[in-house]
Amino acid sequence: MQDVLERPVTSYMHRLFVTLDENTNVARAVQQMNSQSAETIIVSSNARPAGIVTDSDILDQVVMKGEDSDQVFLKTVMSKPLVTISPKGTVRQALQLMRINQVKRLPVVVNGTEVLGIVTQVALANAVRTSVLERTFGRYRSMITEKYKPILGNLGILLQFSGVLLVVPAFLGAALGENTSIVGILFAVIGLSFAGFFLTHVGEKSPMNLKQASIFIVSSFVLLSLFGSIPYMYLDPFQRNLDWPSLFVDSFFESASGFTTTGLSLISNPESLPKSLDFYHSYTQWVGGLSFVYLVMILFFPERKLSAMKSVLGGGMLRVKELLVTIVVIFTAYTVLLIFATVFFSQTDVLDATSLVFSTITSGGFIPDSGIINPQHPERMAFVSVGMILSALPFAFHYYIFSKAGLRTRKTITLEVGVFFLLMAVSIPIFFMLAGGFVDNGSAITGDDNRSEKVDIYSAAFHVISGTTTTGFQYLDIHSTSSTAKVFLIVIMLVGGTAFSTAGGIKVGRFVILYQEFRKHAREKVGGNAAVAGSSTSTSISSTANPYRSSEFITRIREDHQRGQIEDKIDDQEKTTTLLRQTRLIVGKKVVREILVIIALYVCISFLTGLAISFFTGSKFEDSLFESVSAISTTGLTAGVTSVNLDSFSKLMLTLNMVVGRFEIIALLYIFFSYFRK
Repeated sequence: MQDVLERPVTSYMHRLFVTLDENTNVARAVQQMNSQSAETIIVSSNARPAGIVTDSDILDQVVMKGEDSDQVFLKTVMSKPLVTISPKGTVRQALQLMRINQVKRLPVVVNGTEVLGIVTQVALANAVRTSVLERTFGRYRSMITEKYKPILGNLGILLQFSGVLLVVPAFLGAALGENTSIVGILFAVIGLSFAGFFLTHVGEKSPMNLKQASIFIVSSFVLLSLFGSIPYMYLDPFQRNLDWPSLFVDSFFESASGFTTTGLSLISNPESLPKSLDFYHSYTQWVGGLSFVYLVMILFFPERKLSAMKSVLGGGMLRVKELLVTIVVIFTAYTVLLIFATVFFSQTDVLDATSLVFSTITSGGFIPDSGIINPQHPERMAFVSVGMILSALPFAFHYYIFSKAGLRTRKTITLEVGVFFLLMAVSIPIFFMLAGGFVDNGSAITGDDNRSEKVDIYSAAFHVISGTTTTGFQYLDIHSTSSTAKVFLIVIMLVGGTAFSTAGGIKVGRFVILYQEFRKHAREKVGGNAAVAGSSTSTSISSTANPYRSSEFITRIREDHQRGQIEDKIDDQEKTTTLLRQTRLIVGKKVVREILVIIALYVCISFLTGLAISFFTGSKFEDSLFESVSAISTTGLTAGVTSVNLDSFSKLMLTLNMVVGRFEIIALLYIFFSYFRK
């Protein structure tokens, strides 16, 4: 490999310059620069380069001095004599000329008259830096298959960005003087930064296909959970003096539960933690819950390159700018308002309120204090309930409710959102009755032996909201409830919230799609093709619930085949109608098959994990199944099985369920089965 210092300067020159006569006034020169997008002016005298003018020269010598730009000429503001370099010159020679003459730009000149381009100090410095990195990491890059380089490069960007985000709790620790906590969090920040730096230089930042995007997303949460476990390992908040393998498992479990917004926790008394670590605990849910992985990608890729990730992360059916507004502006506003309300109306400590809202608005479930979720504080419970419901509604709902276009076209209360609210309303009295039945004082009694606490309708409502939104806040002892009540909670956790929200579970939208497709199939059987012709997929399902809307399918065809035969078909109205009808039939069948596979996998994985935990722990199968479903639906409700005393194998199984459930299993289908990527 040729030494970068010996390469010709022409390899690094640019042509963003304009050549003007020395008698040109500054006003006209600025116009010429703007029209040609130039960064530099080469000033000529008698058709030979005589000096150089940059935008900073104009700013310092004309604008800042209040001079009239029409009366000031280039010959009075140019830097001279002009230092140039031959096209045969090397990078080493260019850097030496810059150092000796104290200049940052060198025109590349032929025969003293023709300017080929300009080389800058910044460009040469970047070239040298890149060469050093290439020499350092080149042998690693050669070992990596080309198809994995985009994954590693993008992971590197993500990890570095994560390191920046996790500095926030470290700053809090510094402000509170919690040195031990700071060290643990900074270890995580440093680990993320160095790992990101390494991956960025062994991989490459480029768009990914659907399989690569799925690997990237799953890997990102695994790596975030691994590095995020460092503060827990350093401080050992589990207070058991564990050996390193057990401490790692506990820390990894806690970290994964945070980033996946599950909320199952091994820390029974979070109030005993340093305040900054307690904040970090909930902060990881806020980072992981708002589809921040997708948000990072938005900053680096154009929208048309991001479609591969939309069906894996909660962000589909909104364009990039709309999703950016929803996450950065709207959800930040929700967070601030809920923190303000919790602090001032329910007398909650600011840090505790912030941590609680972080967990609430992302359907997380971590609590900063073991007594903060308490029915004796109805105002706080009301704010938490509002936050839980907001977290389970589609990102599109939040965008359109504040959008004039959304209100005008009635895109806010869609079919899926309506069904979600209906299920929640119906589930409250059902759970209330299943928890023990009505008694004289209007409460239900938990437990088969009537020894446990009474459940009023408000407690039943709170826990149903917590389950349907997959947030996981609780204050009832679910272990002591009746078996039927547990099964009912299992069902509503599996169903989960709405599509493209922070909530987990299978999602209401999928069940709505199934119902509509089966109903359409039944009509087809009864009424023949007329029923099919009269049906419309675009109106049959909420635009936020169906990731396979035929209208978007056609839009993608337009974009991908702008000069092809399919565009000609789209231009023809009659052929467009036929194409749409065929598309609906093909896509409808694919959607149904995919949904059925996802539901089956949810049930099978939950059942097998519950069976294994029951075997290893000796707990009741219904309790183990409850725990398994809570993990895979990223809910966080517990029947008492999850604790520091749970064996490491069971903890790892639950951790795996959390990661798999964070992406509704669909990412794994895209990785291992090409059929689902078609």
